[in-house]
Amino acid sequence: MRAVFLFWVGSFVANAAPDVIGFQKTVRPFLESYCLDCHDNETQEGKLSLEDIRPTMTEGALETWRLVQEQLQFADMPPAKKKQPKPAERATVLAWIRGELLKTQEPGALAEEKLTQPQFGNYVDHAALFGQRRSHVTPAPPRLWRLRPAIYNATMPRLGERITGLANGLNQNDGSNFKDFSAGYFLDEAAAAPLLGNAKKIAEALTALTSKDRPLKVLVTETPPTQEQVADGIETAFRKIVGRAPTAEEQERFGAFHKASSNTGGHVAGAKALLTAILLQPEVLYRMELGTGAPDEHGRVRLSPRETAYALSYALDDRPVDRLLVAADEGKLNTAAEVAAEVRARLADESLAQDRNPRVLQFFREYFHYPFAREVFKDAPEGGVHRPDLLVADLETTVRDALRTDREVLATLLTTRRFYVNANYKSVKNKGVQLVQGHHKWWPYQTAFNLPPDWRWNLTEQPLEFPKGERAGLLTHPAWLAAWSGNFENHPVQRGKWIRTHLLGGTVPDVPIGVDARVPEAEHVTFRNRLKQATAAAECWRCHRKMDPLGVTFERYDHYGRYQRRDAGQPVDATGWIDRTGVKELDGKRVNGPAELMTVLARSEHVEQVFVRHAFRYFMGRNETLGDANTLQDAHVAYRKSGGSFRALVESLLASDSFLMRQLPQQSKD
Repeated sequence: MRAVFLFWVGSFVANAAPDVIGFQKTVRPFLESYCLDCHDNETQEGKLSLEDIRPTMTEGALETWRLVQEQLQFADMPPAKKKQPKPAERATVLAWIRGELLKTQEPGALAEEKLTQPQFGNYVDHAALFGQRRSHVTPAPPRLWRLRPAIYNATMPRLGERITGLANGLNQNDGSNFKDFSAGYFLDEAAAAPLLGNAKKIAEALTALTSKDRPLKVLVTETPPTQEQVADGIETAFRKIVGRAPTAEEQERFGAFHKASSNTGGHVAGAKALLTAILLQPEVLYRMELGTGAPDEHGRVRLSPRETAYALSYALDDRPVDRLLVAADEGKLNTAAEVAAEVRARLADESLAQDRNPRVLQFFREYFHYPFAREVFKDAPEGGVHRPDLLVADLETTVRDALRTDREVLATLLTTRRFYVNANYKSVKNKGVQLVQGHHKWWPYQTAFNLPPDWRWNLTEQPLEFPKGERAGLLTHPAWLAAWSGNFENHPVQRGKWIRTHLLGGTVPDVPIGVDARVPEAEHVTFRNRLKQATAAAECWRCHRKMDPLGVTFERYDHYGRYQRRDAGQPVDATGWIDRTGVKELDGKRVNGPAELMTVLARSEHVEQVFVRHAFRYFMGRNETLGDANTLQDAHVAYRKSGGSFRALVESLLASDSFLMRQLPQQSKD
């Protein structure tokens, strides 16, 4: 599959040659006139030379061209005291750069391998994705997608009658990005050893005398099995482990393997070796999304009904969903409309939808990254208790409410002033899902919400409505603030970066190697002013200007998430501004505190579209390309027309051509 994918990429890129003539005629003279005085090989101001830059976006030049584009777009370069290009000159060069960058964002074009990772999804041109519609969707190529640990852990123990003690051989990326991306994982030697050990344990359990699968027990009785019994055992094993009957070729191949293994170690060892081999088949450890049938006029094939059933199952749950597998067998997953109907039915029950579809709630955990509050060590605050686990649980109750109501979900989560304190939903026998009080003995932790020490829990008050301006949305909740803080201080840079990337759809480079990113300590200086001093240098501010003006608004809270009016003995300055988005309605907006910032962002159609892009990446397990433009536009329309329904958004994505189809490799004409 890897070879197929690379061939597909290579055949596409060959047709997307750089515009060398335009570079030589327009761009090169522009650089010589306005840039090379400071950015030639000898001077290299900012450690940047453009003297030898080539008209290609590959070979390591992508980031350089993106930097040039940004500096020209926002008129940062040339510096104010230098000779300035005419607006028409600047516009012409920007058009050339954008045109060349767009070539790298087409389906199959991969300028750099890193662009397959979720943190680089925003590199695709937002205006192109939500601008003119395309003639059709160009989906991803066929792929093998390694199971995420949650799927493996949910399915493998059941095979061995709920066997315990299985090792985890499937790693998962750390960090604040989406975890289950198809391009990020593979099986190597380090993973193979524990998976082999697991397979042997499960094979032992499947052939035990207590096993309920008689055709498998027969393989290990005192009398060697007959050829028919071996075939029956292979049939049973495939249906139980792989979820389908074996093909004739597989019956013959595994039958021969059993015979050879039995001749070497005896029929009992042969039976266990047979089951171990089946348990290590790619179809058991990977999600198969290859497509089937004749390609359409665009060279696309649709996932088979069974592939669709598994894809939908793992998009919504961590195990195969029986209803979807039955629908596939009954021929009810052959069209987008049939898929949409199944997804709609799966999400319809408000009281059970989140528990039946755990991946929906998981999206918000990974998108906002608030569970990370549990990982940020903090000493107990004076006069209180810091319990991040309870704060996370409280915030999750709020998220569940928004999903249950399913109206203007994003805007609600960004602006709500109603939060639960020490309250969780619980399924009560014969009464359904009810709101109940949480832990009793940790009363002091409510100080994170600035509630008085003598505050007492009351069901009728839940959720609590906080004063206007004090709290506004998940980003002002103590759990989110703690997750995006340091051990002892706030972290406005990371908070601002999250807003830039997750709400504004921008990009921020990683901290350069060797840079001391620490903020100096000063007892009587506010953290905001200390940060300003640390990032004042031009080479620092070039990136920090994208983050800090957004993140410093959250100085209204301390690193525990408590509302504060003074910092270092001085009044808190929580003003900020939105800039460098390229969105007319947002750029230049000055805000007085986080509540006002959240209100502005929640009203933005651009922010809504960025949210849709992140949902796309999560449920598709890959970054979008320009070939997915129609899918993204349709999903955004579905979200808007439904009044901000996340269910409608998910339904649109899972019934799209981007989800249900695969693009076959272009055929060589040699």
